[in-house]
Amino acid sequence: MLSINKNLANMITVTRLVCAAALLFTAPFSLPFWVLYGSCGASDFVDGLVARTMKQQSDLGAKLDSAADLAFFLAMIIAVIPAVVLPLWIWICAIVTVLIRMTAYWIGYKKYRTFPALHTYANKAAGGFLFGTPVLYAVLGVTATGVILCFLAVFSACEELLITVLSKDLDRNCKSVFLR
Repeated sequence: MLSINKNLANMITVTRLVCAAALLFTAPFSLPFWVLYGSCGASDFVDGLVARTMKQQSDLGAKLDSAADLAFFLAMIIAVIPAVVLPLWIWICAIVTVLIRMTAYWIGYKKYRTFPALHTYANKAAGGFLFGTPVLYAVLGVTATGVILCFLAVFSACEELLITVLSKDLDRNCKSVFLR
């Protein structure tokens, strides 16, 4: 039991990786899709809470969390994008965001010799809104949802790039460029 408790937060994060992979084998917006989708969101919230509560925060856990977030994001792109029609400007925004993030990761890797994804407030907000995209889309439509997501995604990517460039040492838990 001790070994389970010692790694509980990481085990919860691993469930997000498994559920993200399973999303690739479900029909978009079907009941199994929503169950897996909800499980990914719940694990993302719970793993951090468990890690903080049980004092299980670690470098491995932070890297695993970022990898699980990326796996979920990629699974959603592969599973959902073919099922919806998006305007060109959203695609351009997504490409710009990815290029900024890849630049930040490349610079961070060169500086710190490790994958440097940060857990900033802006990244958490962008991730939360990205997770809520299907609901936002249903309530607000594609234009309003796209504007909100594009703004948050570009802002969070630019902030991460700026923190990475300005920081002497890697602090994955840096909350904002404004709180350094």
